[in-house]
Amino acid sequence: MSTALITVISSANSARLRQFFVDLWLYRDLFVAFIERDIKLRYKQTALGVVWVLLQPLLTAGIFTIVFGKVLGVSTGGLPAVVFYVSGMVPWSTFAQAVTGAASSLEVNAGLISKVYFPRVVVPGALVLATIPDFLIGFTLLNGLSAYYGVWSWKLLAIAPPLLVLQMSLAGGLGLLLAALNAQYRDVRYAIPLIVQMGMFASPVIYPLEKAPGWAQAMQAVNPMAGVIGSYRWALGEPAPTTELLVCNAAVALFFLIVGLVFFRWRESRLVDVL
Repeated sequence: MSTALITVISSANSARLRQFFVDLWLYRDLFVAFIERDIKLRYKQTALGVVWVLLQPLLTAGIFTIVFGKVLGVSTGGLPAVVFYVSGMVPWSTFAQAVTGAASSLEVNAGLISKVYFPRVVVPGALVLATIPDFLIGFTLLNGLSAYYGVWSWKLLAIAPPLLVLQMSLAGGLGLLLAALNAQYRDVRYAIPLIVQMGMFASPVIYPLEKAPGWAQAMQAVNPMAGVIGSYRWALGEPAPTTELLVCNAAVALFFLIVGLVFFRWRESRLVDVL
């Protein structure tokens, strides 16, 4: 006797949620294929390849060192300026890249989405996870620079996995939310660069966590990237973020991930019509 895959269509929320996770498992190979495609496309026909991933935080750190360190005299909390700015730019740049890429992913893949069925969450989800190699390359650079300047600590390696999960959860939630909105309201894609730019100044990328401006300090509890960047700098010698801040940041990241998934699933059935 042959076995057949039976699909049960039900309006019950529990059945739909169960089918959502079943579909993700059934299409896991497609998920991996999308991740591989997005990684390859990033470096396709580039002469320098992964060197660009190293140049971005290095060049940005050099500009920040001159502008904020030399000209404006912004404190780096006792860390060497290059290490200070790279420790902020590595997590922030990969986070911003994940959110921006996921937000426009449905629009970019509209032709495929309108022709073939698969769980649509695969498209923005793959783009978010495809930024992990970039983070690992930048993180290797951060370890090398901190060792060169004599501020490296094993704590940097120990805290990286949970901080990466926190960062990816936030990026995934925001990416799903913005992707669903951008599919119908194309004005969103013009607002995303502004949102990302404002988010960078609200995060302690160019200043120490404890010396953030008043308006930025008020937002730290609801800005998980504040805890992420502050924790990396704590591993290199700066004061540690408070436990309360990290707990709030983790709760906010989980909240955005859940809201992003729920909102995306709510809009998923209408995506083909609006793309």
